[in-house]
Amino acid sequence: MDLRAIAGLGLVPLEYLRDSMRMFKWSKASPSCPKYQQLHYDIMLLAHTVEKGLSVSSPRPGFGKEKIDRLLFLLENYNDGWSDFCVKKSFGCLSEYVNWHDSIGFDLGARRAPIEMFFQVCEKKGIEKNGGTKIISSRSECYGFEEALLTRHSTRQYTQDVVSSEVLYKVGSIATHTPSQCNRQSGRLHYYSDYNVIQTLLKLQGGAEGFRENVYNLFVVSSELSAWSGFKARSQSYVDASLLAMQTMNALQSQGLAYCPLNLAVSNSREMDICRVGGISTGERLIMMISFGYPVVGEFKVAKSARLSPEELIVVHK
Repeated sequence: MDLRAIAGLGLVPLEYLRDSMRMFKWSKASPSCPKYQQLHYDIMLLAHTVEKGLSVSSPRPGFGKEKIDRLLFLLENYNDGWSDFCVKKSFGCLSEYVNWHDSIGFDLGARRAPIEMFFQVCEKKGIEKNGGTKIISSRSECYGFEEALLTRHSTRQYTQDVVSSEVLYKVGSIATHTPSQCNRQSGRLHYYSDYNVIQTLLKLQGGAEGFRENVYNLFVVSSELSAWSGFKARSQSYVDASLLAMQTMNALQSQGLAYCPLNLAVSNSREMDICRVGGISTGERLIMMISFGYPVVGEFKVAKSARLSPEELIVVHK
């Protein structure tokens, strides 16, 4: 019995308390969080819901009214002196939203005027569009490594085919090469192909509406808590399993499969429900789900999901 490790457990509540205090000060919901950061991330999230709604196989005409109203309200309060990245993304997303409804002859009614006013403001300020969706084609040829990384997309349109065991374990073989702390390899990929189980799991996840019915293959990524001990490693399960998730997505792409990561930002009780339905030990921390499958043949839409420039991403310290 490691007495030092047991003693270290006593510090876990204190460290989580300090985590909570830091989260209270800096999280997006905190009164002390800088306003520009709150608005920036709220706008990014809402604009992406428009992208996602447009990228499913059969968008619902008129979707997203409340979220678009909220998006426009936040954009009105966004300062010109702040980064215009989220404004460009919103401009592109809402432009495609309007154009798509025009193409199917759906009248947006009174909702169109405030969107058009936002367009006018953007055009007056010389803001460019940088959001929406784009058309890609299913491909079977091999990618070069850099090309594979640069052409990665979250895809929400799959065929009904269940992935073969051969392909599944090829993906697993690649995923086993994921780096982990001290080579613990605590991450696990729980695979599901039973359609009814998948639908129940995705309902519990709550973020796959609009394409959930098209999912026939699903991973739940987890990390075994028994790999960690003490207050210093309280978040390490998320790090190791997130690396596993990214390696798995790269492996899926290398095998010509399409995929979409799905967050598991859920309560403990919801996480326990997912464990119960999925037959997963409650001694594993659930990190995310990954829907995947063979992409539909031909051309299909994906969210453009505009990216930061390298200069915005990299903070250079001299």
